[in-house]
Amino acid sequence: MIRHILKMIQSQFRSNTWVLAELLVVFVILWFMTDYFLMQGVLMNRPVGYKLDNVYQAVVSLRSSDNPSFVRYEEGSEEPLHNFERLVERIRQHPDVEVVGLSYFSLPYTRSNMTNGVWRDSVQLNIRSMLVSPDYMKVFGIGTASGGSSEELGAKLPAMTNQTDMVVSAGVAETLFGRTDVVGSELIPGGDSVPRHIVAVTEPVRNDEYSIGHRHVVFSLLDLPFMCSQWGMDEERFTSVQVTFRVRPGVSSPDYAQKFLREMKRQLMVGNFWVSDVESYQKVRADFLANSLETSSRKLFSALGAFFLVNVFLAVIGTFWFRVNRRRGELGLRMAVGSTRSGIQGLMIGEGLLLLTLAALPALLVCLNLVWMDLLSTSVMAAGAGRFLAVSLLTWVVLAFVIFLATWYPSRKASRLEPAEALHYE
Repeated sequence: MIRHILKMIQSQFRSNTWVLAELLVVFVILWFMTDYFLMQGVLMNRPVGYKLDNVYQAVVSLRSSDNPSFVRYEEGSEEPLHNFERLVERIRQHPDVEVVGLSYFSLPYTRSNMTNGVWRDSVQLNIRSMLVSPDYMKVFGIGTASGGSSEELGAKLPAMTNQTDMVVSAGVAETLFGRTDVVGSELIPGGDSVPRHIVAVTEPVRNDEYSIGHRHVVFSLLDLPFMCSQWGMDEERFTSVQVTFRVRPGVSSPDYAQKFLREMKRQLMVGNFWVSDVESYQKVRADFLANSLETSSRKLFSALGAFFLVNVFLAVIGTFWFRVNRRRGELGLRMAVGSTRSGIQGLMIGEGLLLLTLAALPALLVCLNLVWMDLLSTSVMAAGAGRFLAVSLLTWVVLAFVIFLATWYPSRKASRLEPAEALHYE
């Protein structure tokens, strides 16, 4: 049957040339679109490394200095530190709370972070520097690269010193060492000459589903007394310390954050500190993604892609509808000499799919040359043979589906004609 369809295409070569040219151009454009959406899908489905179920953030605010209840402390007083620790302890003592974690500009799904660099030999890597408490790992369920639990990972932090130890993400280990079993190895932080020891390697972590560059993370111990000794007891600085907590399974509900805040409102006022808001971290994530530039870009490209596919469908269905209607006499003759209705329909659909396959061959050569010229983004995945084949197959399948729909109805309608009626068109 394929040989017969090829003869049919050859016999109508002049008219088929325009169809082939149209399909070639459409294939190349759709190939690039398919590659973009496939890479976005791969990126979105990679693990972020943070488990957000049952996790909440408590926003700590500072009472205004012109408030009658504002408390003024002597310079150098440690009372602000003790007040902040009391507030955190009261959250920890709530019966629903399993664990409380602290961090400093080190939460996922935020745009605020601290960046630095680390060196291995002569290779420098830009990293996200995260100051966290040991229980931070338990709050977000971050495990080790070898499959260890968050409890095991959190136990590594208390023994750390800010001068000699660090915990790195799997992304850092793989980029600098090519493997994740690097405990005991050394890296040199940017701006320092003293090597620091790697005491643990976390599973892959990144800021959000769209994030590529933030997968390189180095965790250091957040020690509030040490921080105060370095930066002073400024109360305003404490409001930058992020408080997150995980509640027991089965406790969370859509309005749990508001219930928790109402229940703990008076207890969460200590000195000049007070908890102004409690949010589910699932909501934090949803708000971040909804307002991100990447989400807007995806929506725009999705709309353009849908518009393009609709136009491709209309162009292809118009072309093949015209071809089938123009050949009603031929179809009538085929039915007169014994062709079945299903055979006629299969012949028209097969011709369309074979035309697509013939057009795909030079189109793939064009795409292959564009890959060779490094015109594809490699930030998500290298432009290898597997990626090329997957994108090419998906593109062919999408266009084959469009051509099937475009030829199915007119060929079905033509096959329903009586042979005598169809022969009138000849």
